[in-house]
Amino acid sequence: MPISGALASAKFLRVGIRGYAFSVFVGLTLGFGCAWIMQKAGGLVYAHFKQSAVSVQERYFRLLYFGALLWIVFALFLGDWVTSPLLRLFRL
Repeated sequence: MPISGALASAKFLRVGIRGYAFSVFVGLTLGFGCAWIMQKAGGLVYAHFKQSAVSVQERYFRLLYFGALLWIVFALFLGDWVTSPLLRLFRL
């Protein structure tokens, strides 16, 4: 999703091929960062609730999946918000 947001920013600003390549690079970097954060959050939730009852685990993991859905949507906008000023700054 961050790559999609970054490419949308590049399309809106009508940059050349270097701008698109830079946008993909920024999107990939943000994507790896977002995936790392999601993995760490999931590990922390698992470690905290692994001794709990199954019903409690299910409830919190459903909340975790909902949070991941929101995080994915946030990552889309983050790709746009980060890439757009960088493209303007470097004028690619």
